[in-house]
Amino acid sequence: MGIPYSKQINIAFDQVTPLVAAGFVVLQTTRSITYLLAAIQVLTALFLFLILVTLLALIITVNPELEYEREVLVTPVVREIVEYGRWYARWVKVGLWIVILGATVGAAGGWYVTTEVEVVEEVEGEDNVGTDADG
Repeated sequence: MGIPYSKQINIAFDQVTPLVAAGFVVLQTTRSITYLLAAIQVLTALFLFLILVTLLALIITVNPELEYEREVLVTPVVREIVEYGRWYARWVKVGLWIVILGATVGAAGGWYVTTEVEVVEEVEGEDNVGTDADG
């Protein structure tokens, strides 16, 4: 009487095992999605803060009654941003030239290496290994 019962247990176990594996994959995917959503929330908060700062700077810049605040707050920040932009643009130029030079050298090296490759074509059905010239 114990043999049919253990067969049923084995059949049930074989059916449940793929479900457990699939559940584990779902949990892994859910964890990855959770990290992605957390990163999106942090970026959203950062962008909202930057929008707030930009709107405050715009109000200070446009309002003629806030001339002193514009000279003290907005003008130095804009100068720093422009200086950083100039410095960053310089490094972007250097990086772009490095990429162009590397791509050119890589393409030339790839062309040089692949031009010397010999292609040997094999004919299917003919096996000439180990045969004599006499037949």
